[in-house]
Amino acid sequence: MSNDFPHAATSAARILAEGIARAREERDLSLRQIAKLMGYKSSVVMSHMANGRIPIPIDRVPELAYHLQLDEASFLRAVVVQRHPDVSWHLLAEEGGFSVADSLAQELEAVLGDKLATLNDDQRAVMREVVSDRRPRRRWLSVHELHAVEILRQSFPRMQARGISSKALNALRTLGVEFRDLSS
Repeated sequence: MSNDFPHAATSAARILAEGIARAREERDLSLRQIAKLMGYKSSVVMSHMANGRIPIPIDRVPELAYHLQLDEASFLRAVVVQRHPDVSWHLLAEEGGFSVADSLAQELEAVLGDKLATLNDDQRAVMREVVSDRRPRRRWLSVHELHAVEILRQSFPRMQARGISSKALNALRTLGVEFRDLSS
């Protein structure tokens, strides 16, 4: 069985998907509107590039970077690696060229839409925590979980520093079982 999304795990696809999401959130642009700005007749091609079904055309990088407010150089590097993953890009690292060691920082800057130096103190603190944790996904919340945790934090103000008592945890488990059918 062939992989329908061969480029899904690439930095280029992630950067593009983040750029589209940010354009939607910050500028209220739909995928269809972005596709139209890019001259595509359908938004399907944009969706396929963002989810990794098809590779991102190198010649479209400047325009995509412009419309999605991405760092063009970082995005271009990610797209080149996506298109040619077997090339030893570290060989071009001489004299300020392409460096694989910098690719994570460049990817983060592309997602941020700015230089890492512009991160505020809270963002830097969270990033340090992520790096220090061997299994960070178990600690961080999805966007969909945030509201529920904010309600918990309001209900248990010292939760972040001291946790929740076992009595309160058992009560929450009981409520969770009782209300599980309502969350569907």
